[in-house]
Amino acid sequence: MEKLMLWGRNSVSDAISAKLPIEQIYVSSESLAHKIKTQTRANVSIKDERFFNQITNENHQGIIATLKDFPIYDLDTIIKDMPQNILVLDRVQDPHNLGAIIRSANALGITHLILTKDRSANITSTVLKVSSGGFVGLKIIKVNNLVATIKKLKKNGYWVYASALNQNAQHFDSITYNKPSILIVGNEANGISQPVLNESDVLVYIPQKGSVQSMNVSVASALLMYQLTKE
Repeated sequence: MEKLMLWGRNSVSDAISAKLPIEQIYVSSESLAHKIKTQTRANVSIKDERFFNQITNENHQGIIATLKDFPIYDLDTIIKDMPQNILVLDRVQDPHNLGAIIRSANALGITHLILTKDRSANITSTVLKVSSGGFVGLKIIKVNNLVATIKKLKKNGYWVYASALNQNAQHFDSITYNKPSILIVGNEANGISQPVLNESDVLVYIPQKGSVQSMNVSVASALLMYQLTKE
């Protein structure tokens, strides 16, 4: 299993603020070590430039943190919190897409994200880096059975809106979202699975004018989340 790492001052600072389980922090100077030690009880070690360059060729700014793990929640968390808006990703597999979606979700006030345990991108160093701190304040829930999950949430009062290129879908900016709401976005290639679509209350589409058949899932997610949260 890949060791989770964050690099760059903002990313590490975000991890400290989010109280993520930091295992070790490596820094390039005494002054930076002193500053970090005032913010966290994690172990801090000073390393030379070669150490950092062996780990990543990105702009690390002389600081790298390793995490013990990333906190994952269960469905009962949602039942307890009852957030007004939930984002569900049905088998989104590209880590860059997942990271970008997390970043947009944070910017638009989404606090709960549901992922499928199978055939979905895991939370990796790449996801955390691309999210640009979007993981702060976001609870990520992983579920085995998305259909069963949606049924349970519907019993708890949630309305389900699913993105689909379907003749029965409604224009994304013509919808008045009933609350609490679930927004589902699907796999990069195949979209949302039919069993999940069958459980949806409203199908939503984003009109497109060019020759490309669909937009990137992270872009589509951002547009849909904006409509969902602006009311």
